[in-house]
Amino acid sequence: MPSLTPKERADEITGLAISEGIIAGSLAMVPSCGGVFFAMKNPTFLKSTNWQSRTAMAIMPPLFIYAIASEQKLTHKMNEMASESLHAREVSQWAEERRTGTNLVSDAIKDGRASSLSDTGSEQQQLLALYRKSVEESGIRIVKGDILQPYHHLANFWQANPFKILACLGVPTVLYIFKGKKNQQHLQLQSQLMHTRVIGQFSVLIMLLTLMGFKSHMDSQGRFITEVEADRRVDEMNQMRNDLLRRMEFEKRIKKRREAALRAAREADKRLG
Repeated sequence: MPSLTPKERADEITGLAISEGIIAGSLAMVPSCGGVFFAMKNPTFLKSTNWQSRTAMAIMPPLFIYAIASEQKLTHKMNEMASESLHAREVSQWAEERRTGTNLVSDAIKDGRASSLSDTGSEQQQLLALYRKSVEESGIRIVKGDILQPYHHLANFWQANPFKILACLGVPTVLYIFKGKKNQQHLQLQSQLMHTRVIGQFSVLIMLLTLMGFKSHMDSQGRFITEVEADRRVDEMNQMRNDLLRRMEFEKRIKKRREAALRAAREADKRLG
């Protein structure tokens, strides 16, 4: 699979940032619109606001969350790209050092993933198998194909944003509990608030334990990426190695030219002397 160009990578990251912002903004719209809806049942609120201000109260928080989430996702992906590039460079250098002194085929066979490499004896295939192993052990789970299913995206989002999900689920839940208690006319307002607080705390605590439990599972197992993405990382590592070899060869030629120039200068000095 060919590596993505810098422009394609930039477009991909921009698309991911926009998608993250849309998801976060949509989730934030639930408590935002819900809060305005319940507030409209208050006559004082209706008298002190108009439709423009109520619309602003409903849409401005989601827009703010959209901007913040997009920026955070963009920063996170840029840091992730830098980390992947550093990992690829280090693996390429390590593989080049190991190539001269270690039997890569035997390691691949032991791992049970590259038994065919011993038949071909191809050094390039051995290195690709090593890069593939490095990618698989970098804290990810590879999904066959080139598209992640919706539940894969949900799991990745859940892992990265557990508190966003908690806020978007917890606030409507507490409001719904308070609405139910508000209908119990035999309870005073203090009792309604007390019951809402107790039941709400219990509900949010259960949500928190569930969310963090799944996040811990995802952290230990790794987030989902497609097989195409894994192949792209392998290709980038191989490209890093080729760039490293070309740079080393260039530096070697420069060194030889420098040494030849120094020898020529010394010989000229001897002849003149």
